[in-house]
Amino acid sequence: MLGWLDARPLSLAITPDRARKLADKPKLKTLTDAVMFFPNRYVRASFPDAQDLMFEGEMFTCIARVEKVEERSNTSGRGARRYMRVQIVTGSTRLSFAMFGNVHLHRTCLQPGNVLMFYGKLALFRQQWELKNVSYVSVFVKDESQFGAFGPLKTVVDIAGSDRKAMEILNRPWLPFYPRRVGTTTAEMLGVMEHVLSSMGDPTEMLPSPRAGRDAPTWPVDQYGAPLLDFATALRQIHQPPVEGPEPARARLKFNEALELQLVMALRRADATQRSSMPMALGAEGSLRQAVVDSLPFELSEGQIDASAEISAALDSTTPASLLLQGEVGSGKTVVALLAMLQAIEAGYQCAFVAPTEVLAVQHARTLVELLGRSTAGSAVGVTVLTGSQKTADRKAALLDVVSGQASIVVGTHAVIQETVEFFNLGLVIVDEQHRFGVRQRDKLRDNSPVDRTPHMMVMTATPIPRTVAMTMFGDLTPVRLPGLPKRAGGTARQGVSTTVVALEKPHWVARVWQRCREELDAGRQAFIVTPRIEGFGGVLQTVEWLSQTELHDYRVGVLHGKMPADEKDEVMSAFAAGEIDALVATTIVEVGVDIPNATMMIILGADAFGVSQLHQLRGRVGRGEHGGVCLLLPSDQSLPPATMERLHAVASTTDGFELAELDLKQRTEGDVLGADQSGSRVRRSTLLDLTEDEFLINQAREYAEALVRYDEPLARALVVDIEVEEQDYIERH
Repeated sequence: MLGWLDARPLSLAITPDRARKLADKPKLKTLTDAVMFFPNRYVRASFPDAQDLMFEGEMFTCIARVEKVEERSNTSGRGARRYMRVQIVTGSTRLSFAMFGNVHLHRTCLQPGNVLMFYGKLALFRQQWELKNVSYVSVFVKDESQFGAFGPLKTVVDIAGSDRKAMEILNRPWLPFYPRRVGTTTAEMLGVMEHVLSSMGDPTEMLPSPRAGRDAPTWPVDQYGAPLLDFATALRQIHQPPVEGPEPARARLKFNEALELQLVMALRRADATQRSSMPMALGAEGSLRQAVVDSLPFELSEGQIDASAEISAALDSTTPASLLLQGEVGSGKTVVALLAMLQAIEAGYQCAFVAPTEVLAVQHARTLVELLGRSTAGSAVGVTVLTGSQKTADRKAALLDVVSGQASIVVGTHAVIQETVEFFNLGLVIVDEQHRFGVRQRDKLRDNSPVDRTPHMMVMTATPIPRTVAMTMFGDLTPVRLPGLPKRAGGTARQGVSTTVVALEKPHWVARVWQRCREELDAGRQAFIVTPRIEGFGGVLQTVEWLSQTELHDYRVGVLHGKMPADEKDEVMSAFAAGEIDALVATTIVEVGVDIPNATMMIILGADAFGVSQLHQLRGRVGRGEHGGVCLLLPSDQSLPPATMERLHAVASTTDGFELAELDLKQRTEGDVLGADQSGSRVRRSTLLDLTEDEFLINQAREYAEALVRYDEPLARALVVDIEVEEQDYIERH
């Protein structure tokens, strides 16, 4: 973290046998690994000797001796279920509670005479104190011969080394609880941390003191204006909080996490100022750009006009632009991108337009050709498609157009960044929404320009995508906001999309779904029907067969999914766009960019399988023409968790993508800024930082990073030197 690393083995602090065990399962191999294994919750210790200090409904922590245990059976509900009724004594107070679940484990731990730390909510039943929702940690065991030091039961005494040290740990004002990991327990980690913190010594503060110089960054503060703790104190207090609690320590370590990410981006922004790009002056009124604007079948929205002006100014600079165009679904990002590309083309440069899928790449190319063809720009601007599945002859022809400069706009997938692709004069790169390009891929694409300058770049995204929100907060891209929706010809606004969650427990609602679909089709409009998978129950193949034989047997039903050959997918999309298919059953391959103005109905089967972002994107595929859209969300089951249904109803309640982005972000678990599933070999996780709650610290970290780079750039680079290139790449693209 921020250049600090204590790579000494964990065996320096604990026994070699225990160190080997922790290295095997939780992957704690060094002192740094151990001390960075943070608690995920805390309880305030409470050890009353009198019952008048206890209050019903409060959370209660105590060290108590197990006095009595009874195993019973509960025959109510879903059948016989065994549980344990436990009575404990702490001081002069006697409490009881029930333990369900793994009775065998509880039988092992909760034996009469054993001493444990218990935590639960106080309740009064027939004037007797009870604990609800109990959790516990072993302290002493009555029969030590039954549990060796590495046996099934680990106690605080086992790890701390003595009764006195164990009681010292458990009598502290706050008790940390550690994340559950295979191979360790909270009891074990309490003792391990005691030894680790004693052996480690205080790490050196890596941030410069405000007294270091007149221009040194101001020492960071928390949201209440109090100075953050020094690093060494924070590292100790997050494991052993003082009376004041763990929050001051957590605030400092959260700041460190945010600062580490922000320094990577601040240094990247600083590096960008050292590179030169191609200034692209905006053409005159008679330009191709203006000709396209005049020929559009709709009026540009105020958002499109403002965004285009902001992008135009950024392109007319010798510093390479790195922009993030954030627009709602259907806000007209493609038109804004085209206007930017025309500015580059008129300045004498080529443009690359990179899409996440071949279907979308072909769709974009078709849309661009159509928009250009309405004006004189159609004959002056060559559009070439380059994808990985092209036939050899077609690919060779496309590559020749690219290298010769005949292709003014090259639309493609990741195939555009392959080494075999050489541009004649690349000046602008546009990456379409949700295409996760890392810094190495972006640099590789930019390096395809033969001129000794760096092309401008713009990434387009339609929220809500939590990682995109994170990228906006942490990234080196300058955000450009595109609010509102463009008006249709004649100046009338789009009617929007209404969304409803269909209650499966009401059969007439489900029947109405298909009746409503037939009404749209009978009116000459079209429908999307999306499923979460290709094969199996509820998949595309099963659904299209069922619909063709039942609900939509009188209509032309098509199918589209990712396993189809590229030419077949293009053929289906062309037929759907031409009105030759009434209803298209598809996977999320139609999630982004597909523009079928006549489509007004979106039916999403198994809607609970999709995230907020996907649902919002899919909904945006309809209602893009003169008629409003209807989106119907069908859950996969009647008995889904409340949180899942809340997510679906939240999507139905608003069409504000930025509001949904915040909702999606709040529902994600910790660490999703840099997730393990996508990061490759080594993983850097944001373990404390909460993007929805820690905006103050994040903004302060951004300002501090900028100030530190100005004050001492070598120090700033040293603080992130332990972040490998691949990890910086990961930070960049998420």
